Amino acid sequence: MTLSGIRFTGPIILAFSLMWGVFFMELGAGFALGLLLSAGAIYFAIARNLRMDTVGIILLLNIFYWLGHGMATGGIDLKTFLNIKFYTGDGRIFLSLAPLLAFCLIQTRAWDFYAHLKNLHLLAIVSVVLYLIWMVTHTSMLSGQGHPDEFHGFLSSHTGSGTYFGALAVFFIIFTAEKQKALWLILGLMLLGPMFSSGSREALVGCMAALGWYWGIKRKHPKIMVAGALVILLMIPVTSTMSNKTYNRTIGLISWEMVDGMISQAQYGISRDWQVGDWSPESDTDNLESGDVTTLVRIMLWVYASKRFIDSPLFGIGWGRFNDKSPVFVDVPILGTFVGGGEQVFSTANAHNSYFQLLSESGLVGITMYGLLWLVMFLRCLKAEKIFTPFRNERSYFVACQGLIIYILFCALTGHALASPSVMIPVVTIIGMGLAHYRNVLRVAPDGTAENTSEKGQTSP
Repeated sequence: MTLSGIRFTGPIILAFSLMWGVFFMELGAGFALGLLLSAGAIYFAIARNLRMDTVGIILLLNIFYWLGHGMATGGIDLKTFLNIKFYTGDGRIFLSLAPLLAFCLIQTRAWDFYAHLKNLHLLAIVSVVLYLIWMVTHTSMLSGQGHPDEFHGFLSSHTGSGTYFGALAVFFIIFTAEKQKALWLILGLMLLGPMFSSGSREALVGCMAALGWYWGIKRKHPKIMVAGALVILLMIPVTSTMSNKTYNRTIGLISWEMVDGMISQAQYGISRDWQVGDWSPESDTDNLESGDVTTLVRIMLWVYASKRFIDSPLFGIGWGRFNDKSPVFVDVPILGTFVGGGEQVFSTANAHNSYFQLLSESGLVGITMYGLLWLVMFLRCLKAEKIFTPFRNERSYFVACQGLIIYILFCALTGHALASPSVMIPVVTIIGMGLAHYRNVLRVAPDGTAENTSEKGQTSP
């Protein structure tokens, strides 16, 4: 099947469904279709005895560790997988990573890669157009429910919207900067608008880190970094008109009152022996210092996660146990302290930091295994960048993928981005399609060259 020169093969339908499904996350149907296609792709790839990418093997080891750890400590059981709340709570990480596993199995052709690129260009254009419409009209259809000053698009939360559009912005800015396409670079920079107006500081931190890495470390252009910093300072009064909420929340973080409140909050959390499942920030705000509530709640959760990690540094307290109510801790000699009882809860509650979450639930073993997955993907993108040196499209694509990895790893500092479908699915879809294209090159040209592996007229030397 073709449309506007695009052949809709299995990999393309999968990538289209995932990217647009998350774009319309609030509607749900496209997102569900993308996940079903991912499951189907995994099944048929296994049935055809296709070889799995090394990245997929590492991913499976992580999944088996989480499931085994969760079952051993009572965080999950066989009935858990029939509970829809599991997939909207602790199990979201499996939904987030399912597409990556699919892309580690499927076979693609050069036209799949270029159709995917066309789709990303279309997504960028539609995103900017919708944002400009919202800027002019502030229509409630594109605003957050109860938050008319936030741009959510068709995603379900300000964090989801910010991290999704932030991922698009990082990919597009780096991709077009590498290709030296000025007009498309402007479009990429315009994608920072919906990211900023979402009110997500998580996405803001990730974008700053990724773009700083690209121009400061990857390309070593400190002058561009300095110029960019000056532009940002000059734009501060303007950004308040784009999203006053984001402006106030971000500026408020650098006030001495807020810093003092964060220090006091950490001291309070350390002195208390409370359990996260028994403490609700909505009903127990008396325990918070004055200042930004969401930041102070994070401090409390980080302190709790740190305590649980100190109790059981090697393996953590048990996967899926962080947000359970009234946990009963059991000391196991040498191995550490585990949750051996309590009320099983499936919700989106987490440490609001992927690293604290991973350390508290699965310990140093768990965070090392998951970190290895991202390290291998980053190294694979570095190798692909070198292999595709003669081809500007592919080389730029894999440099942008490196930037995406930096982006999500920094988003994970203030939220559980490494388990959030709204940002994980676009990131792993973009990287996954690149990995599949890379494998296709090695399959066609086993000597590691990229010559004659792309469709005629598709590459840009």
